[in-house]
Amino acid sequence: MKRRRNKGGTKYYMVMSFICLTVLFLGYSFVYNLSEKRKSGQEVTTISISYNVEKKNKDLSTFDKIMSYFNLFLEKTFKDSEDTEIIEDEESKNEEAVNSISKVNTEKELEIYDEREHNYKGNKQEVKLNSDRRKNFFKVVTTASRSSASRKLFVNTASVSDSLNIVLFHTHGTEAFKENQESNYRTLDESANIVGIGSKIASKLLKKGVKTIHLKDYNDYPDYNSSYANSNYAVRQVLSNTKTNVLLDIHRDGADENSSYERFLSRVKTVEINGKTAATCTLVIGNKNNNADKLKANAGSLYEKAYEMYPGLLREIIIREGAYFNQYLSDYSFLIEVGSTLNTYEEVKYTADLISEILYEYIKEINK
Repeated sequence: MKRRRNKGGTKYYMVMSFICLTVLFLGYSFVYNLSEKRKSGQEVTTISISYNVEKKNKDLSTFDKIMSYFNLFLEKTFKDSEDTEIIEDEESKNEEAVNSISKVNTEKELEIYDEREHNYKGNKQEVKLNSDRRKNFFKVVTTASRSSASRKLFVNTASVSDSLNIVLFHTHGTEAFKENQESNYRTLDESANIVGIGSKIASKLLKKGVKTIHLKDYNDYPDYNSSYANSNYAVRQVLSNTKTNVLLDIHRDGADENSSYERFLSRVKTVEINGKTAATCTLVIGNKNNNADKLKANAGSLYEKAYEMYPGLLREIIIREGAYFNQYLSDYSFLIEVGSTLNTYEEVKYTADLISEILYEYIKEINK
């Protein structure tokens, strides 16, 4: 007896195979797009089941449990992809995450991380630098919790313009200056670090009638690699939906010992203004932000105002390829490097006075 071929069955399996491949492709695309959004700092919503210990999971459906496991898979995928993407050169291959531990005016120990700084490429109007820091130094990961100490919010009480929300914060709050060389230029002592400089700027603005929200977080302590994730979360808590957000991330500059950039900084670290020595500054822009063109335009306007008032105080604007620095949060996001590891705290304090005057005049203009 001659058997008939099941042509219909073959077509069925071909169709099912095609459907499975399509679903697999769409699923991969979905996970990949979520991963890219999360790495760029955008909001990413996934399903997360918070298990109630008292209920002992009895009220959870099978679907809830499956989706919770799927969410854990997504989080692990994102974390693994971010942790493995590292940009290195010959020097940074030998870099250790933790350089030393220093005890600084606190019962806790401050972990000191070896921060890889810029490679100077020449004295041009717009300096483009290839980063040799870890790539996750630039990444923004929106998180629901923070690995550092609980955040304390310090808000000035002066009147503020109805149209501006000014937020001053520090992604790397432990950054310190020449006096703290032995502790790798880092300290938790506000009277010696960049948070103290931020307080001085905020206080000067307040005296001029400009209300400023100053976030005094140590976003880089104890987990340095989560600095930008932590500052991203902190700033989001105080963003306004009705006002123009002016975000001021205040840092101090620095360079590897005996590097080309350190030699450059040694030549331009100070400037004489009104008979006093001031530490020079620079503006830094992450070129990977979708609003990079607006960031450059606004940074250019601030630079022009600084040049008009105090020529030489601001050095060339630095454009960082492949970086975000949380600057997508507002077109008026400024990363300001105030002084460097080669400057004394007194020099930087004087610069804080000058920067506050520049910011005041600039804020008046964008408030018109």
